[in-house]
Amino acid sequence: MENPYVILVSPRDNEVQLVKEKGYKTILLRKEISFDEIFDADIPVEIDLNDEETVLEKCLQLADQLEIISVFTMNEYRIPLASKISEVLQLKHYLPYEASLRCRNKKMARQKLNEAGVGEVQYCLVNSQSDLEAELKGVDFPLIVKPSNDSGSKNVYLCKDKAEVSTALHNIVQSKNNIVGQSIDTDILIEEFLDGPEFSVESVTVNAQTTVIGITKKLVTPYPLSIEVGHDFPANLNADEENEIRSLVEQSLSVLGVDFAVTHTEVKLTEKGPRIVEVNARPGGDEIPHLVKAVTGVDLKALAFLVTLGKGIASLDLSSSTVPSASIRFLLANQEGKVYFDEQFQSASIKEQKWYVNNGESVQRTESNFNRLGYFIVYGDEQNPSCSKADSIEKELSITIKNPLEI
Repeated sequence: MENPYVILVSPRDNEVQLVKEKGYKTILLRKEISFDEIFDADIPVEIDLNDEETVLEKCLQLADQLEIISVFTMNEYRIPLASKISEVLQLKHYLPYEASLRCRNKKMARQKLNEAGVGEVQYCLVNSQSDLEAELKGVDFPLIVKPSNDSGSKNVYLCKDKAEVSTALHNIVQSKNNIVGQSIDTDILIEEFLDGPEFSVESVTVNAQTTVIGITKKLVTPYPLSIEVGHDFPANLNADEENEIRSLVEQSLSVLGVDFAVTHTEVKLTEKGPRIVEVNARPGGDEIPHLVKAVTGVDLKALAFLVTLGKGIASLDLSSSTVPSASIRFLLANQEGKVYFDEQFQSASIKEQKWYVNNGESVQRTESNFNRLGYFIVYGDEQNPSCSKADSIEKELSITIKNPLEI
């Protein structure tokens, strides 16, 4: 009998290879498919993923001819579409569609969590026509203003007064669409500022049972930009803090209806206790899966696929070579100009290093997670935690950005 098929919805990284290595045939859905991808996938399908009706019709046609066992994506913009396809094809194991929407839309998640009394956060919804005077009456500043359904810390603003809120709203409204062409939700979220260190919780939920795999410490620039500049895994928390964070995340995933998903939940540890920033129904980005696998042996990306087959951690081949800690640091441009760095820079502690730019290339000032310059990853040992090694290397690594007037 022919191996069953898996539908991959606009995959990233090596998702097609991951699925093929598990012994399944692949159907690739993407708006534009590269020459190499045509040969990677068994059935490549070019289709407008923003046209949900056409996508569902095509998937139903394919299901009439082929045995489709799973729909898989780690592309957060396409997770609701993957859930909808799974629902229409009546597959056994998938993230419920309503839960996928709550994870994709911060407004919907906040509404559901507050209704359930889980880690309540004060918020309101506004749009370009809202009366800010009325909406913000009696509200304490500072406030966070952000789109309901964008990502990468794009257009997230810390506002100290009504005028700054008004400017933030204007900038968000001007965006109109996200990077995949989806419309930005007209309801813009204004929330109380959650003051405290930030963490992310990497977990998996199968048959409504959540297992927390670990907690990552997130290093973020001061507002107003809020750019993620590094991650340390595992986070150095005391037992009470860790238990509080784990409990909040487990309750939150249950309230949101999450099942058959690997999740990456961002949390702030405030004076009032931990509070949810957002829930993502996918493994963390920014190479967090690399850090987690180095420390725990758990491959979050492989696990994200296996849960669509109804399987959990027990089905993984765990890496036997682990380290006590792992860290990543991202490199930023502090101004616009031409960037210069030592391409030959090396350190025995660096396990992986990547530049997103070329030496001498013109770059913009880094203002979101989308235009950082590069990164490096280090592992810790019993004597030296990875975070200490990473901080030392960062001081040694010289990056110069010359503005046009200096050249």
